[in-house]
Amino acid sequence: MRLKILPSLIPALGLGLLLVGAAAWAGPTDYRCPASHTLRAAFTPRDAIVTFDGQNYTLRRVRDSREARFANPQQGVSLALSGSNATWQRKGEDDLVCRKVIASLEPEALEGRRAAPSAPAR
Repeated sequence: MRLKILPSLIPALGLGLLLVGAAAWAGPTDYRCPASHTLRAAFTPRDAIVTFDGQNYTLRRVRDSREARFANPQQGVSLALSGSNATWQRKGEDDLVCRKVIASLEPEALEGRRAAPSAPAR
């Protein structure tokens, strides 16, 4: 059986495929790290796009039975997600355990004040 696509449906199909691709991205998510470091990450099922202290990294998902793990061996970095924690590892440096920022649980929100817009990670 051959599938026929009406010319009038082609734009709708293109938009649908575009939306499916966009839905695969999750994020960005901000994490609060010790020593004033900033970490922001957006995820697909296959990649993590990470901004750490103003530098951008693309990490590929690697197999791990316990947690979501992403790595870029060429740049010597990896990111492991476990619950609301993100562990950032950079070759030659100590691991940083960062905690997910949940805007509704920030002190400003809990006190009924409006939270200031978050600045983009640099």
